[in-house]
Amino acid sequence: MTTFSAPVPATKSLPTNQSALAASFTSFLTVSVHQILFLRSVYPRATFLPVRAYNYPVRQSRHPKVCDYINDASIAVGTEILKGTITAVSIIISSLRTNQPLERYAFDLSGFPRAPAGEVNTTFESRNEDSSNAGAPGGPSPTSVDLEAQFRACLARLASACARLTPLPRDDEFSFTVCIEVREDALPPAGTTNEEQTWIVAEPGKVHLRSCTAPYSVSKVRNGESQQQQPSPPVSNGRAKTVPVRRVEAGELRLELWVEEARQKFNEPVESEQPP
Repeated sequence: MTTFSAPVPATKSLPTNQSALAASFTSFLTVSVHQILFLRSVYPRATFLPVRAYNYPVRQSRHPKVCDYINDASIAVGTEILKGTITAVSIIISSLRTNQPLERYAFDLSGFPRAPAGEVNTTFESRNEDSSNAGAPGGPSPTSVDLEAQFRACLARLASACARLTPLPRDDEFSFTVCIEVREDALPPAGTTNEEQTWIVAEPGKVHLRSCTAPYSVSKVRNGESQQQQPSPPVSNGRAKTVPVRRVEAGELRLELWVEEARQKFNEPVESEQPP
């Protein structure tokens, strides 16, 4: 078993500035996307290699184009974190036959700090609640939090959550899209610079996240073209099934991960998935 091929920086210590925070999260996002694709059998499981990340066994796609797309998407997400525009990242698995979204893996980043453009390498100021907890008897010190252990626990909970989901339809093929939601006071990153041309604007009513209120959503472009080759049908207004995964609070890196299953997924007859 080998280690994850994408760079996963040492993460036992907490990120001390915006640049380090972006690097820590995007590395975790890269690992998570590969793991989600494997756990949900979006591609044949034989095309994934057993590797380790954060001292935890995961899987990584062997397909060069899949790896390039995930790496490019993670880099683009990191750029938006540095700009302070992003409030959520979502991995959406869709049916190729119906072009319907079936599952969303939502990373709520609304707790991330915002730093001015010239201060992304400036050390964070301590939060008031961190200082008060550190001084309380028996209270954990912010510097004692092991970020690698937090990510490892999140990956374990993700595997457990995926095992509880309704299987995807056996008679279908699937695609995935990386989407972000931006803050209400931020413009969508689409078309202004070469980096922003990585994204395309998605219609607000067709990408909905439970805990995000941002009006703009954008999705990652694959090979210079939009992944949506046909108009995407609107998501049902009915309540989707939500499976919480884990909340991470490690210094300034504060996120929440959950899974949503769209209502239309349950309209398809499915068979039980074979164990890995």
